[in-house]
Amino acid sequence: MAEQRGEPLTTLEEIDQVYACAAECEIWDQPVEHPIARAFVFAATSFLRGLGEAADSELWRYSAALLRRCRRFVCTVPLPFDHPLLKLGDAAHQLESEISRLQGVVDPGHVERMRAVVPSLQRLAADGADPLGDCTREFLTLEDPRDGLVVLNDRRFTDAVVEAMALKGVEVTIGTHADLLGHAIYTSVVVVGSPTWIHQGLLNAPRTKNLALVHYGFFREDPEVAPLLFGPVSSTHVTRLIKKSKPFRCEALEMPGGSWQQGEPDAAGLLSAEECSPSEEIRASFPRYASAGGRSGAADQVEARAAVLADGSHVLLPTDFEARVFSLRAGELPDVQVEQVLASSVGRGDYLALRHSSHHQDLVDRADAILGPDAPSLRTTQAEWKARLWERTEQHPRGIRGVADELRSRGAATANVGYWISDWCIRPRSKADFAVVLRYLAAGADVDSIWERLRRIDSAHRSAGQRYADDLQQALTPDRVGRLVKAGWCVARPTGTDSETLVARIDYVLSGTLQVPLNALCRLRTTEDFR
Repeated sequence: MAEQRGEPLTTLEEIDQVYACAAECEIWDQPVEHPIARAFVFAATSFLRGLGEAADSELWRYSAALLRRCRRFVCTVPLPFDHPLLKLGDAAHQLESEISRLQGVVDPGHVERMRAVVPSLQRLAADGADPLGDCTREFLTLEDPRDGLVVLNDRRFTDAVVEAMALKGVEVTIGTHADLLGHAIYTSVVVVGSPTWIHQGLLNAPRTKNLALVHYGFFREDPEVAPLLFGPVSSTHVTRLIKKSKPFRCEALEMPGGSWQQGEPDAAGLLSAEECSPSEEIRASFPRYASAGGRSGAADQVEARAAVLADGSHVLLPTDFEARVFSLRAGELPDVQVEQVLASSVGRGDYLALRHSSHHQDLVDRADAILGPDAPSLRTTQAEWKARLWERTEQHPRGIRGVADELRSRGAATANVGYWISDWCIRPRSKADFAVVLRYLAAGADVDSIWERLRRIDSAHRSAGQRYADDLQQALTPDRVGRLVKAGWCVARPTGTDSETLVARIDYVLSGTLQVPLNALCRLRTTEDFR
């Protein structure tokens, strides 16, 4: 990316360079063929499609999640099939164990379709080929690969791909889609994965002279390019045809039972991008939310949205109560501000600060340290009124909605019962509403005394959150913030015992809502965490 060296460019100069690249860039749609990869993907897809409604059964959840993960890795990660990060051999062994466990217990048709997947998965693990990587290297070496970029959809594989490329004599930068949305201009870029996963901004305003879309040829969708600018002046319509390359064929171990048939399957048999995406895995891991009489099914189950972050990870955000998450406002560098905001209020383009641990549990632990020896007694007070309210919702024929209606009829100005019974809630906002709740529950307690005890917990939570926000803000150096603005994510390491924190931009939010456990909310997750 030598074209960005030297003095910083002005905004207008950067725009001019983008226009120049957009006008001259050649985009190549490069399908890849590998017979064993094709055999595995089609066998896995046949099994997953055949499950239908049975996929929601706990009997099948593990096997389906394992195959979705393997299929996504095979289709999106330019590493040799025997690479230890992919764990394809281990997955084949685990599937064999699952077949033995399910034999005679479930639909034999499902078992046979799963059994058909194992041989191709075993052959992949033994083959050691790297068709996506080989195709990527061939394209990059047409120019100097050191001025190129390889774009993945998951940053966890960037280091491994750098190493694999170097072993084949290719030194190149590996990044995510967000890196190509920054200011750097590259000589050549390869985007790996389904063509329809690519952000339109990468196609209608590419920051490279040559762009290759490397993917297996069995995806149903074709990439499309929209005009760079829409307007009355025809010169602003920078459009290009995407050139279709001949398939890049990678040799493989001989398939048993004869040679591989290269004929294209029917369109209905091709793989759609959604069938090999992180969003598919997230949705399959949790049931879709469906309200039934206001019941949530369990005290620790809440409605949430899934958001995909710029680095390829994900976060589950609550929709209907006052849980908070750390967010970052980046203004004029190096000025940044870390603050706690309602998790239900954030959306595409917002920056979140996340750890692998539960945001809620982390605050509880920090607050308890502030409360000292009084913490157990205070937490008991908090748990008692919430447990009674939960029991009343379970007993009521109309669940949460019925209890809320009764509280309002008794004088409560607000009755956010769904939030009040969750672990995230400490107390209602209004002391008057809380008094109505205690009378409704026939608790017979001193409202003033309980309210004061809960106030102490609330104050400790606020102090704990503010202390962490201050520590994180100090850890966000100008270099890290610059990386965040350029690439969409950065890693910060607050002082003390705090764990590594990822600050990342929300790239998109999945449609619909999911029913998830509380401990899954507001924390950094990958699809592998859902297994």
